[in-house]
Amino acid sequence: MCGIAGVVNAAGVTKDDVWAMLGSIRYRGVDAQAVEDLGGAIVGNVLLKIAALENGRQPMSSTDGKVWVVFNGEIFNFIELREQLQAKGYRFKSRCDTEVLVHLWCEKGERMLDDLVGMFAFFIWDQRTQTGMLARDRQGIKPCFYAPYRGGLAFASEIKAILALPKFERKVNESALGDVFSFNYCPPPQTCFEGIHHLPPGCFMRYGAGRFSEPVRYWRWPLDGERVDASQADLENALDEAVKLQMRFEVDGGLFLSGGVDSSVIAHRLLPQWKQPRLDAIGLRIEEQGFSEYAYAERVATDLNINLSALDIRPADIADIARPVVRHAEQPHGDFSFFLFYLLSRRAHQMGKIVMFTGDGPDEVMLGYRHNAQFFSGMTRARFSMRNYFDLISYSTRQERQRVMSPSFLPHTEGAFDRFMGIIEPFGGLEPMEQVAAYELTSLMPGNDSPKSDRMGACWSIEGRAPFLDHRVSELFARLPIESKFHQGVGKHFLKRVAQSYYDHDFVFRPKTMPTLPIGEWIKGPLYPWARDILALPDGGRFDASGLQHMLQEHRSGMHNHTKPLRTLLMTKLWLQEFFSEGA
Repeated sequence: MCGIAGVVNAAGVTKDDVWAMLGSIRYRGVDAQAVEDLGGAIVGNVLLKIAALENGRQPMSSTDGKVWVVFNGEIFNFIELREQLQAKGYRFKSRCDTEVLVHLWCEKGERMLDDLVGMFAFFIWDQRTQTGMLARDRQGIKPCFYAPYRGGLAFASEIKAILALPKFERKVNESALGDVFSFNYCPPPQTCFEGIHHLPPGCFMRYGAGRFSEPVRYWRWPLDGERVDASQADLENALDEAVKLQMRFEVDGGLFLSGGVDSSVIAHRLLPQWKQPRLDAIGLRIEEQGFSEYAYAERVATDLNINLSALDIRPADIADIARPVVRHAEQPHGDFSFFLFYLLSRRAHQMGKIVMFTGDGPDEVMLGYRHNAQFFSGMTRARFSMRNYFDLISYSTRQERQRVMSPSFLPHTEGAFDRFMGIIEPFGGLEPMEQVAAYELTSLMPGNDSPKSDRMGACWSIEGRAPFLDHRVSELFARLPIESKFHQGVGKHFLKRVAQSYYDHDFVFRPKTMPTLPIGEWIKGPLYPWARDILALPDGGRFDASGLQHMLQEHRSGMHNHTKPLRTLLMTKLWLQEFFSEGA
C-alpha cells in the first residue's frame, strides 16, 4: 500500500506543490515519503512498509539514474521477473518489487505491462527521452486519477491529492452526480469532480512530445471468444499460485472472514500456506436477522482452527464515522458497506495488522449478486429487457427524483440509462447475462466495489489482498460457459460446486446475504435524528428540503420503503458538505 502523486509538464509547479499533494494522502504510506524534481516531471510517493525497505524508497531510479518510477501496489511476480532481468545483465540495488519496473521499462517499454501479475498504478519517467507512461492494473484494484493542470497533467492515487494543488478549480460534475441517483455510484471514467477522471483499468497513457495520449487499452476482459470449462483442480491450482505470490510480505497479516462462500474458500486455500503461527480473522456480527453471516464464519473458523474475532456493528457507529467514510470514499456512494470496510480496517489496524486477505472478486464475474438471481431466474433471451434490468438496479425512480430534486438539478439525472447502454454497447453481441457481467466488471467493480477495500483500508494503512483478483483466476472465471456461472437461479455456480468439497451443501447453497447494514430500519429508529439533520444540510439548491423530510417521514412511518433513495441522498448531502462546504 502506497500513494503516488505528480505533475508533468505543468507551468510553475514546485516540489512544495507535490508535497502538499502527498500530505493529503499521507495515511496511505506512513513509513516513508519523498518527492523528486525530474525536470519535466515532479513526482512523489508515500510508502507503507510491506517488506524490508533496503534501498527500496521511492521515487526510485534505475541503476544509472536515468529512469524513475513512483508506484502504488504490489507486483506479486517480482522475484521471477527480477531473475529474468538479472539473467539479461540488469543490476539491482534493492530486493523490492518497485525496482523491477524501471528495468522492465528499459527492456520492453510499454510491453512490460503484459508481464506483470499484481495490483498497481505507477508513473514511469525516462529522462533519456523525456518520455513516460502512467499505467493501471488490469482490473482497477489500485486507483489512479488524473486531471489537466496548468498546461500539463496531474495524477494521484486519490482525488483529494489533486484537489490539494494550488488554485485547482473545485467544481461539481453535475451530470456525474446525477448518475449517482441511478447507479448508486459514479460510473468511471468520470468522477463527481469536474475535470478529474479515472485512468480506466487495463489502460495506460503514454507521454511524449510534451503531452499525454488518451488512455490506451492493453488488456480486456475475455468475455467473448471460445468458452472454456474448468475443473476443480484448475481453480485450486490457480488460486494456490495466487496465494503463494500474495504471501510475499514481511508484516503481520490476517483474513476478513465474512462467512460467505468466497472468503470461506479463500480461508481453505490460504491456511496451508500461512507462515505465521496462527491465522487471525475478523468477522462482522450484526444483530438484525438477514444482515450477518457471522454464525457461518464461526463454523469455518472452528473447522479450520482459525482465530476469529467478532466485530459488532451498532447504529451509533454509523453516526460516529459517517464523515470520515465520506471523506475517504471521495465520491458519493449509497452503498453502506463502505462503513463495514472502514470498521473492519480499523479493527485490523488496532490488532497491528497490515495485510488482510479478502474474498473479493467472484460476484461480478459470475453473476453472484442477489439482484441477478432475482432477475435472471426463468429469464429467456426473448423476454430479456435491458431497460427492465436497469430499472431493477437503479436506486431511485424518476417519480422519487421529481419529489426531492429541484427543477435545475433534475435534468442532470435523466441521462443515466443512456450511460448504462453506452457501458454495455461494446458487449452487445454477447448473451444478455454476459452483458450484465460486462457491466458489473467494467463499471460497478472499479466504480464502487474496488474503492471500498482500497479507500477504507488505506485510511487505516491496511492493504487488502484478493487471490480471486489475480487476473489469471479472473480470466478463468470469465471464460467459463454461462451455465457454469449461473445455473438454475444460482450465481457463481462453478465456485459453489468447488466449495461443496470443503463445506456442506446447506452452507454453500444457502440464500446469499449481502455484506451491508440494516440502515433502512435504523433510520426509522435510533438514526432518525441523524438522518433528519443530514437531509436538512445545505446542498447548493439541488434538492427540495420539504420533499426530503416528507420522504423520510413516509419511510419512518412504514408507508413506503425509501431505503435506497435515502441512502444515496444521505451520502450525497454529506459529500457536498465535506468537499463543498457551502453546498457548492
